[in-house]
Amino acid sequence: MSHRNSGDRLLTLHEALATALKTVFPLHETETASLTEVDGRVLAADVIAQLDSPPHDNSAMDGFALYLADLSVQQPTRLPVIGRVLAGHPYSNPVPAGAALRITTGGWLPAGPDAVIMQEQCRIAPDERWIEVDPAVAAKLRLGENIRRRGEDVSVGTVLLPGGWRLRPQDVALAAGQGISALDVIRRLRVAVASTGDELYEPGVELPPGAIYESNRRILIGLLRRLGCAVTDLGILRDDRAIILPALRGAAATHDVLLTSGGVSVGTADLVKEIITELGAIDFWRLAIKPGKPVTFGRIGDCLTIGLPGNPVSAMVTFLLFARPLLLKQMGAEPVEPVRWQVSADFAFRRKPGRREWLRAQLRFDPERGPLVGVYHTHSSAALSSLAWADGLVELPEECAGVAPGDPVNYLPFSGLGAE
Repeated sequence: MSHRNSGDRLLTLHEALATALKTVFPLHETETASLTEVDGRVLAADVIAQLDSPPHDNSAMDGFALYLADLSVQQPTRLPVIGRVLAGHPYSNPVPAGAALRITTGGWLPAGPDAVIMQEQCRIAPDERWIEVDPAVAAKLRLGENIRRRGEDVSVGTVLLPGGWRLRPQDVALAAGQGISALDVIRRLRVAVASTGDELYEPGVELPPGAIYESNRRILIGLLRRLGCAVTDLGILRDDRAIILPALRGAAATHDVLLTSGGVSVGTADLVKEIITELGAIDFWRLAIKPGKPVTFGRIGDCLTIGLPGNPVSAMVTFLLFARPLLLKQMGAEPVEPVRWQVSADFAFRRKPGRREWLRAQLRFDPERGPLVGVYHTHSSAALSSLAWADGLVELPEECAGVAPGDPVNYLPFSGLGAE
């Protein structure tokens, strides 16, 4: 096999995503999962509302159901209270004009009464046998006051949740409110994750000279699981062709995506790119971004291969901005542009134009100056501490030569990138 794109020209992030997304196709296999198991999963088809919500006119407040026409705007109105409506306990008797019902929030409104007055707005007899409403209060009440109408939230037959929607807890609750106990979802994306390098060791062992503890897999596996992927941890692969080649070939045969970090630049020990090229094909391997210039995208058989840089900041940033949209599309969800807030810079920064760059950032609010964003004291892509400190990224476009305090900059919150 060979490179489909030699990598001689640096691609912009936009070009790389456009190229890669054309070759990524959503999974079609589906499964039925209970509501306790669908958070973060992607719906396989539209969910249609089977019930009106609310299922009956009901009270939005604790108070008294009454006829608006019974209230005088000239003098106090006293009404007898003839019954009580509790949530889950409907009132079945007729309600004549000139009477009121005690009703609690969520209680079904019986036929007849056309408004609910809050209990705080009226005088109540000690034994609750009557209420009295002042004319000033009566003048402000409107037809349907404090009443939730049947179907005003959801109507039978409407699309409750669209196919391709990635489910959040509130979406699951919406389905539960319709009495739905399970949903048809796309099967989980199977992703194999590996880090490469002779210098890497697992936490918990004593480091030999020149070694470091491996951390990238902790970032990537956590982010993948938040996406709802089924993750296989391939561990640390030493810089040895006899180790890397069978590991990648075996993983590609049983997974949808192979995600690696390290081993994709131009060093003599960077074998991953070479082996992927031998087993399959690489579309591109260099992007005009910082951090994260050496990023590979290709395929081994039917398995997508995404090779991220070895430095932890580069690995996380390229995962969020490049890999994540590809995975979302393959999961059956629509990838969307990251949320960008324009805020004022609380820092100065000079740089050479040419690449899109992201700085680890933290947002704060100043009572006089409004939202301000600061950046970490070092911009090293090896500074793992900067990722724990940051709550987002400042994005500098290719043509930007620097930032002065007070300049408007784009801030990308981690919460909008699935890394909150």
